[in-house]
Amino acid sequence: MPYKLNLGAWNNVFAIPASVVDNYIKLAGGNNLKVLLFVLRNAGFEITVDTISEKTGVKPEDVNDALLFWEQTGLLVLNENNEILPAKDSVKTEKPVKSESYERIEQETGIQLKKIELSREPRFYPKDIAHAVRNNQGMNFLFKECERIFGRVLKHNEQNTLMVMTEENGIPAECVLMLVEYCFSVNKATPSYMKAIAVDWLERGILSINAAEEEIKVLREFNNLENNLKRLFEMNNAFSKVQKDFIRKWNKLGYEEDMLSEAYQITLNATGKMAFPYMDKVIEGWNTEGIKNKEQFEKSLKTHKEKTQKQKQTNSSFDLDKILKIIDEN
Repeated sequence: MPYKLNLGAWNNVFAIPASVVDNYIKLAGGNNLKVLLFVLRNAGFEITVDTISEKTGVKPEDVNDALLFWEQTGLLVLNENNEILPAKDSVKTEKPVKSESYERIEQETGIQLKKIELSREPRFYPKDIAHAVRNNQGMNFLFKECERIFGRVLKHNEQNTLMVMTEENGIPAECVLMLVEYCFSVNKATPSYMKAIAVDWLERGILSINAAEEEIKVLREFNNLENNLKRLFEMNNAFSKVQKDFIRKWNKLGYEEDMLSEAYQITLNATGKMAFPYMDKVIEGWNTEGIKNKEQFEKSLKTHKEKTQKQKQTNSSFDLDKILKIIDEN
């Protein structure tokens, strides 16, 4: 009598490397795990990014990011024929740390070299990120807090951005966390936006908690001003870089929203539209005259009106004298 072992759903199984669970179960995130499971399940079949996206519900761009993630872990390799293969043990990853030449120059000169070019391409492999999170208490805290802020596991490009800012560029983890919290609070918690702020902080040496607190205070004030001016100017699109530069200039000169509103009305009356260069000339004129607030503005406006009225009266009197003289002559 023949026998048959019936394992139910277990009759059709596929293998998953133990390292996926041991090293990357937390770091990988849902999308990366979905893509890996689908790829492993369909071994031997041709599959496209679109197919993976359709079957897993993961966006195509996130599918590519997931494949890159698993390639960088050393688990999979994508060869020149677009075949996804198990990685060989000999495959090595290189941690993007400072080169020996950087370290030698720093030791000889005593000057710490800054790398302020924050690349959009991944620099840190998942192995390096996992190692840093496991062995560095500050990094572990940073990643946990960022996951709490985002309410989910961080994507690889977000993890990489944190690593670039801390490990490569030397911004303290506490300052990076403050930066992330600010970006999230203003709905701009994207890697590109965080990198832009990080570059600015590096260039200006904002590398302490106190300095970061002061800078975030300035950023919040400017963000509020920017939002209020968008409503005032009735603009739907974001300000351009040139327009933001004008706003920063006016802010540094000490002009608050009420004065900017007055300058805007003057600009509208003169040009019939919002014209940043014209408004800038108005504000420059005020700054030259020492007009900084509404009280000084109204006083100047009153003085100007009185002067204009006096001038009109003088001209009117002159014209009357001239007419009377002509009458007498005749």
